[in-house]
Parts: sequence; C-alpha cells; structure tokens
Amino acid sequence: MLDLGKLGKHEIVTPPSMAIALDFVSIWGSEPTRAVLGRVCAGAIGVCVDHAKILPAYKPLEGDVVGYGYTIMDRLLANGITPGQIYTMGTQCLVALSERIPTEKQVEDTANFTQPHAEG
Repeated sequence: MLDLGKLGKHEIVTPPSMAIALDFVSIWGSEPTRAVLGRVCAGAIGVCVDHAKILPAYKPLEGDVVGYGYTIMDRLLANGITPGQIYTMGTQCLVALSERIPTEKQVEDTANFTQPHAEG
C-alpha cells in the first residue's frame, strides 16, 4: 500500500505490459545517478498507481522514463510527499515491476514445456 498523502492510499498494481516494467527496471539496474534514480522511483510510483488515474499516464511509445519520472516527482512533491518517501515507495514499486519480468530460466522452462498427447 502506498500512502501518497493528499492523493490517497493506493495498492501497487503493476501495468499489464512487461515492456513498461522493463523500461523502468533496466534504468534502475544501470546504476543511475541519484537524480535519475529519484525520477525512476517517482515514475515507478506513477505506473504502479495508474489504475487510480490520479497522476499523468506513462506513454510507452515515447519511452521517456526519466522525463516521465520528473513530471511525477514534481506532482508528488507538490502534494507533500518527501524525497525520502519517493525513494522508499518507488523502490517498492520497482521491486514489483522487476517481478513481472521473466527470468531466462522461466523463458527456457516455458519453451521446453510440452503437453502430453492423448493416446488413441
């Protein structure tokens, strides 16, 4: 549960698109600067509460995670959310997003799965 102050309390709901999750997780995992990390955390909050329609939506065809994160950070700060809260809640969202991305083993296991054929 994310407590966004004036914006309310919201469940973390990852977007159905694994590509959106990968957009955010790939930047998070690239050892970004502190400023970029803050924007990625804010953006992750935005995509994980998109179901509530309280913040601007991420535009995946633009793929501008950092620019989107700036917009969301600006909104969160204006609504009384502290930078520390953004990093903490954003990290929770990034962990949830990372869990949406299949590992190589999961992909391999799925590719090797075959259903037994009925005899007869």
